[in-house]
Amino acid sequence: MNINRRDALLSTAAVLGAGSAVSAQARSTQAPTGGTAVAMSDVDLLTAFAKTRYALDDRVTMGWVDAITYAFIDGANYPLYRLRAGTWVRMRRVDELHFVGRTIETAYFFDPKTDELLTELKMPVTGTVVPVKTYRAGPSKASLGVREEEAGTFRMASESRNGSNFFREGQTTRHQALSQPMREGADFFVREDQGSRVTTAEGGKPIFFYSEWTITRANWKDVQDPKLKYVDSTLQYSAIAAFRPWMKMDGVNGNTLQNGRGGRARRNEDLPPRFLELVRKHDADLLDDPAKVLGAMP
Repeated sequence: MNINRRDALLSTAAVLGAGSAVSAQARSTQAPTGGTAVAMSDVDLLTAFAKTRYALDDRVTMGWVDAITYAFIDGANYPLYRLRAGTWVRMRRVDELHFVGRTIETAYFFDPKTDELLTELKMPVTGTVVPVKTYRAGPSKASLGVREEEAGTFRMASESRNGSNFFREGQTTRHQALSQPMREGADFFVREDQGSRVTTAEGGKPIFFYSEWTITRANWKDVQDPKLKYVDSTLQYSAIAAFRPWMKMDGVNGNTLQNGRGGRARRNEDLPPRFLELVRKHDADLLDDPAKVLGAMP
């Protein structure tokens, strides 16, 4: 099994998919109440989530995230970079409880104070100055279910630029779960938890780990409309991960923390301007013909 970037970890959260700004009309005008749980079958829950993060047909969808990443060492937080990343995804439903598809992701790293694109970064505690490069991974295989657990071998092969700087290969265990569908006023919320651990063939302490917690928000009427195959949404997420090899933090007892928000775009012009500018410069093929870049569906 070849675990994709989002499934196995990385510098972003990835985010196979992401959500886009909900219109002002779709937002609740009521005072926050904490929401009310919605009873859904597994089939309906997966359908609702797929509509808000991908699509129920096989169109290519675009998503973006904007986050701050910190080093967390001995209980102290150190801001590392602002991350702007995006995903291009194409999914198809293979049965009531599973989707499969292809995904590609690109990411850019900025100084969290000046918002300038980083070319190098001084790591906390060690003081090591490391080069910072743009990141791209995929096309990779993607899968989606209500509850998934699997194990396999993680190999990036030729899937990412500078792959060895972002990934360590090994034996991977992965989990993913959807839960807590809720309504509050006009809004629908759903939670996704996912993560992976990479170990050597002998097992033991992980050589890499990644966990992500996401809450997606969309308009309830849109989610329930059987005519709609795609709905606009936004998301909030947090993630924790081992230090990436490019950070040169081997031997430091710590990890990274990431917190951010995301959306999705129906057109290239709907992507956040700063992110779109970098994609045009470094990954223009994703704007010109993403379906060609993603390749044939599995």
